[in-house]
Amino acid sequence: MVTCNFAGRKERCVMAVTGIFSSLGRLSVDGFGGFDDMSGVPGFEGNQSGFFSGFNEFGAMGAFVQIVIAIVFLVVAGGIVYAIFSSVRTWSSNNAAAVLTLHSRVVTKRTEVSGGSGDSSATTMYYATFEFDNGERVELNVGGQMYGMLVEQDRGMLTYQGTRFKHFERDIQPQSGQTETRSGQFYM
Repeated sequence: MVTCNFAGRKERCVMAVTGIFSSLGRLSVDGFGGFDDMSGVPGFEGNQSGFFSGFNEFGAMGAFVQIVIAIVFLVVAGGIVYAIFSSVRTWSSNNAAAVLTLHSRVVTKRTEVSGGSGDSSATTMYYATFEFDNGERVELNVGGQMYGMLVEQDRGMLTYQGTRFKHFERDIQPQSGQTETRSGQFYM
């Protein structure tokens, strides 16, 4: 039993608080001495009391942070889904494309290096641009070994399917001591 000293009189605190606020309606006390629902008390409309009275702004900030995290998650997940669908679309269009073998010339070669910062390893992609006899060009991803064997201005038969490089067979070049005939064939 707890007693309080009000103007020199000792009374029960619970009874005093209950008696004072009993005419205001049903009130409940939170764990920090403030009242949970003060909306019916004149002068306390919308105000809160107690230890957590200033944390309403943090509640709004917490909701804002949750919304930002959800948006970032959706953007990342959307990017992953887009990359998957884009890869599947490219793969299926390459499968549907005809395998073509056309006479072409190697115009240029280039590499693209990604990663390699810090302790991570680097990845190198090799590309070659081929120009067909009609002037059209196509850039294809070639393997490292084929990239090393290709020389700019090489002429030959390019076999590809959509955006997939299949094979490049270089035209036979005249060797020293060989001469070329009018039909384009070489002999010794």
